[in-house]
Amino acid sequence: MSNFTSPSQRAYRFIDNDDRLRSLNTHVSEIMRWQKIWRSIAPSGLAEVSRIGQIQTDSINIYCDNGAAAAKLRQLTSTLRVEFAKYGFAQAQILIKVRTNALPSPIEKPQKNHISPNALSELNKLHTDLETGELKDALAKLLHRHQPEL
Repeated sequence: MSNFTSPSQRAYRFIDNDDRLRSLNTHVSEIMRWQKIWRSIAPSGLAEVSRIGQIQTDSINIYCDNGAAAAKLRQLTSTLRVEFAKYGFAQAQILIKVRTNALPSPIEKPQKNHISPNALSELNKLHTDLETGELKDALAKLLHRHQPEL
């Protein structure tokens, strides 16, 4: 057996040694537990665009990515209150709020399509044979962008 501990074990030990971190860890665990419950009781389309936020003794905040989802969930609050009661949150005031994601999903650059050397050669021949016009200009731009591949 090794004397070294895994990074997760060291992290848990670090968290357990500080009262504030331990309290934060407990709170995060509670939110994660309620998030799992939320995913099971919320309509599937709405569960994907909403999440559990703040949890207090008398209220629970649900954050939605858009106003349409928030409006629909507000219509369902009485049904949701019954569902939350099944999990021990009987007197819950359900607050639905719109809060978009703080960090948008990163936009991936489209991958540059590869044009084979043979195809580039044929396009180059077509470019030289064409009369001046929009098609010839477009081919010139295409050939210029793919020039390093030759």
